[in-house]
Amino acid sequence: TTKLDYNKVLANQENDVHLVSRIDAPELQSDERKPVAFTICLDRSSSMEMERKFDYALEACVGVVKNLRADDLFSLVTFDSEVEVVLPLEKIEDKQRVCEIIKSLSTRGMTYLSGGWEQAKDELLKAEPGMLKRMLLLSDGVANRGIRDHRELITLVGDGLRDHGIRTSCLGFGDHYQEDLLSDMATHSTGNFYDVDSKEKLPIVFAAELEGALRISVENLRVRIKTEEQCESWDDFGGMRKTILDDGRTELLIGDLVSEEVRSFALELKVHSADSGSIGRLISMDFVYDLVGEDGSVPTSEERMIEISFVNNPEDVQLDDTLLAIITTQRTSKTIRKAIEKIDQGEEREAIEFLRGELKKL
Repeated sequence: TTKLDYNKVLANQENDVHLVSRIDAPELQSDERKPVAFTICLDRSSSMEMERKFDYALEACVGVVKNLRADDLFSLVTFDSEVEVVLPLEKIEDKQRVCEIIKSLSTRGMTYLSGGWEQAKDELLKAEPGMLKRMLLLSDGVANRGIRDHRELITLVGDGLRDHGIRTSCLGFGDHYQEDLLSDMATHSTGNFYDVDSKEKLPIVFAAELEGALRISVENLRVRIKTEEQCESWDDFGGMRKTILDDGRTELLIGDLVSEEVRSFALELKVHSADSGSIGRLISMDFVYDLVGEDGSVPTSEERMIEISFVNNPEDVQLDDTLLAIITTQRTSKTIRKAIEKIDQGEEREAIEFLRGELKKL
């Protein structure tokens, strides 16, 4: 469903409106999930030794192995100053032996996060075409070798989803990891982000990653957007991967949705002025995805044309306040990301002023 916060705006002036799309994934009819290719990308750098982070990470690895099914594929890649394939991608026949190998690992060196992710990607690419590919990145997120730039790292995992269908979920350990980096890496690959400060949280992660998040009923959802005559410009709140298509449309990558999942996103739109009584087209949207059924996936698409009306009477301009929670939450997330970027660049005073200005807008 698609809704504007204002279906009517004042005529003969420019206006700003928001569009909220809500996506309801259908219930998956089959009770059995597909086999999955699952790779753990484990940070074993020296910084993981503090606060028992590495102990929790090893427990997470063992928990994943114990929850694998016989037809799943598994691999383990570690990274510090170097990258190592500890366990190549294959079916696990002796879980006890694999768990013993995991428990024998220790910390060392620096944090070559991008190299670890790239090697884990290569392991997943050994799986058969069409097989679900999932990566679990366990780290404190302090990249100090290879690619270190925040935007380059999130682009790396976003390309992994777009080009290879690899969904990366991230576990952040301890109290001092780079939450914004791991959270954005998960978001840009439509994975999940987990803050792990105790081992009691780990079973929840296993359930989400190996059962709940693998009961996919909508695969590879993309939204293709074209600006129409009444829209001056539009933008999202920065949480999704954008690609400009050959036909000029912009594609937003939503990713996979699990059975009965509900996901929403909001767009900001600047509306050209128009005369009272007129109705104008803002944007056209094409939702493209694969619908999963008992006999496989079916390519599906749904089209929406978003229109707006122009009036003279201010009393006719009514807010749909059922959309405020989604708009405000996503605007706030964008604000926090920008403030963190300023702080990371040493611009603390500018970050505070920026936050004050955004609070006034909210």
